[in-house]
Amino acid sequence: MRTLLISLGTSWAIVPVAFHLLPPGPEGFDAVHVLTTVSSKTEEGLREIPAYFQSRFPGVTLTITRVAGFEDLRSEEEHFHFEEILYRWILEKRGTGRPFVCLAGGFKTMSAAMQKAATVLGAEEVFHVLAPTDTTSADRIQKALEEGTVRWIRLGPEPGWPQLAQSTASLYPLLTVSETNCVRVVRAPEDATTHGFRPHLEELLEKSRRLSGAWDQMAALPFHTLATWGAADLAWLQQPVDPAGDMAWIQSLPKIELHCHLGGFATHGPLLQAVRAAAERPDQIKAGMEPALPEGWPLPPGPCDLRQYMALGGATGSTLLHDPGCLRAQVRLLYAHFLEQRIAYAEVRCSPNNYARPTASRSAWAVLEDIRNAFQQCMDEHRDPVTGACPCHVNLIVIATRKHGGDRSDISRHLALAITAAQHLNADSDHASACQVVGVDLAGFENPDTRAALFATDFEAVHRVGLAVTVHAGENDDAEGIWQAVFKLNARRLGHALHLSQSPDLLRAVAERRIALEMCPYANYQIKGFDLPGRTTPGALPPYPLHDYLTQGVAVTVNTDNPGISAASLGDNLRLAAELCPGLRRMDLLAMLRHALDAAFVSPMRRARIEAQIAASIPSPPR
Repeated sequence: MRTLLISLGTSWAIVPVAFHLLPPGPEGFDAVHVLTTVSSKTEEGLREIPAYFQSRFPGVTLTITRVAGFEDLRSEEEHFHFEEILYRWILEKRGTGRPFVCLAGGFKTMSAAMQKAATVLGAEEVFHVLAPTDTTSADRIQKALEEGTVRWIRLGPEPGWPQLAQSTASLYPLLTVSETNCVRVVRAPEDATTHGFRPHLEELLEKSRRLSGAWDQMAALPFHTLATWGAADLAWLQQPVDPAGDMAWIQSLPKIELHCHLGGFATHGPLLQAVRAAAERPDQIKAGMEPALPEGWPLPPGPCDLRQYMALGGATGSTLLHDPGCLRAQVRLLYAHFLEQRIAYAEVRCSPNNYARPTASRSAWAVLEDIRNAFQQCMDEHRDPVTGACPCHVNLIVIATRKHGGDRSDISRHLALAITAAQHLNADSDHASACQVVGVDLAGFENPDTRAALFATDFEAVHRVGLAVTVHAGENDDAEGIWQAVFKLNARRLGHALHLSQSPDLLRAVAERRIALEMCPYANYQIKGFDLPGRTTPGALPPYPLHDYLTQGVAVTVNTDNPGISAASLGDNLRLAAELCPGLRRMDLLAMLRHALDAAFVSPMRRARIEAQIAASIPSPPR
């Protein structure tokens, strides 16, 4: 459909003259839409234009729209009022294709606004009209056309701005004041000055100016959209985090969770009771008290060892999650927690063999399917019905727990389960929207006898099928444990790596290879103990190495580990990172978010979608 849009002043003949840019008929215009004022000077046109088309081209759709409150051009305010109506009118009238736009009618400011609108919204052709001054009637119009004294000045097409491609009339409606036949008087909603199309366009223009001005800084920014921020806002990001004052901003940040254990959630209080209450076979659930938390938890005066820490999850884990109802409840509660924390992507670690019950005909495969299906259902329930996007995508990592000496069959079972899942669950699902098994985690207590080299042959099949590997390394063992995780198991990420600074050469290699660290401030503080200004005796405990790693180029990420045991959300962990590392900047928090995005075990397509989701929702500084 070929549509002509034109503004009208006192000379009504300009409309039929512009109409003849294309030869009338099958190749001509199907619709003509006119925008004008409510001035009495346009009354003649309201009579003559409909009469002209009804008598000569009755098959052409004609509408005339008048702008309420705009009689004459007396001020900038009146012009901007007209311009807002103009944008909304074009969105309403342009149809499915790009319209032809004529600049010849009305005040010069109307023509300028029409040209500007064509530039940003797009036009098949922008043109001007030159006609004899005596072209004031239908007969004289016909004579000028026959004599060839009408000239059309074609200014070419306008592709429009891609940022405005999704703008529609439903987003920017016109309100009808009155309507008679083909003539309608309209106005904009009351909030148009703040939420109209013009403010939106001005915001885009300002962002474009900032983007061009920050072109040489793009590589240093975690997300390119930050280049559209103003200088004052970027300067705010460069300031140290205020752990108390910035908490609302931290909570509103989009986040990525790469190190979260399923069994370490809902370990105490109402969440634990909700999981217990969901049991399908309550008679098979052991009675038990939730473990007492150490004094001062979650920030105890001194560290507890790893075994003591893990015992705090004893009321959940295999105690409850062998029951299908409890397992599904645990998943749903964890997913709700992710949404509350604004987590856009999460990788959840699970140990299906630990929840299997062969005597009850409940295999590890059935457990893994239940976990995957429960997360999938949560994702599908929250999926946008139009775009298909969900606010938080979850993938799974299967845990292989190391043990000192003896039978290693448990590790073999978990690795075989992960490999089978990679072949079956992933291959049979829609990769764009499915919860998948994306990696394997070598976990469990570290010591020199359980370092990664011991399990290198076990992991060969994992590498063969393309599963990613992350390794708990350098939490309780020294730098040698990290070295073996990197060079014997080809780990793409390292859990904790608290002793990486013991080996400068290894630290440099980890930084250069972009092997990400999954640091968990609350769990690290609770298990190992670090200097925490205002809470611990200065110098009595070592400094937390996160900030030092960052300054040396290591891809640090912040995670929760066990949000239930540690009694801390991802937002809490980001705040504690700032407390443990005075001088940590707000920009550093965004840099670690970028590291997490780059280190996620996802396809390039999924990564791009997460990046777009995050970049669009980074909150501005509080005002």
